[in-house]
Amino acid sequence: MARFARNYEKPLQLSVGVRPRRILGVYSETLPHVAMRTYTAVIERDPDTGMYVGFVPGFPGAHSQGESLDELQANLQEVIAMLLEDGEAPLEAEFVGTQTIRVA
Repeated sequence: MARFARNYEKPLQLSVGVRPRRILGVYSETLPHVAMRTYTAVIERDPDTGMYVGFVPGFPGAHSQGESLDELQANLQEVIAMLLEDGEAPLEAEFVGTQTIRVA
């Protein structure tokens, strides 16, 4: 199994919501609006493939990968939006933060 770097100052913040819908060639802002939700993703880089791998702690199934951070963010937003289609999923854990551990 590949080892990943785990020391990040700022986790990637993802906002997932409803995209404007195009109806008869016009973007409608009068369609039902869903509040934007924000999730924190932990990002690692696989040293073997160079791919960025991300997951949302405590959110089963909320993980993806991408060749760039922008691609990873778009992939995670898509995955989370699909997972939320059946309603708000309760998180199994809460992301608290990161720590730097020094070992002599």
